[in-house]
Amino acid sequence: MGVSKSTFRVTGETRAHAIMGSSQLKTARHFCPTCGSLLFGTPEVIPDMVSIYVGSLDDPSVFQPECSLFTCNRYHWDTSGSQLPGYETMSD
Repeated sequence: MGVSKSTFRVTGETRAHAIMGSSQLKTARHFCPTCGSLLFGTPEVIPDMVSIYVGSLDDPSVFQPECSLFTCNRYHWDTSGSQLPGYETMSD
């Protein structure tokens, strides 16, 4: 779930680990230092956006998907989100 970095706020401590994304730019994955759950990501390719892992939300029903991204990485058996517009990479 992508949100604007300017409206995103974190309370509490997180840890981060940077990896190389498919764009060949780094993306930092932020996680809970206690349990290790992934919380959000900050990709260099879109510096004004934060990607929130929906499973980390207290109420995941607030997430209403509008499209599927990185469908080129989808397994052939994964039909989740197939009714949504799909993009093989990051959408404009």
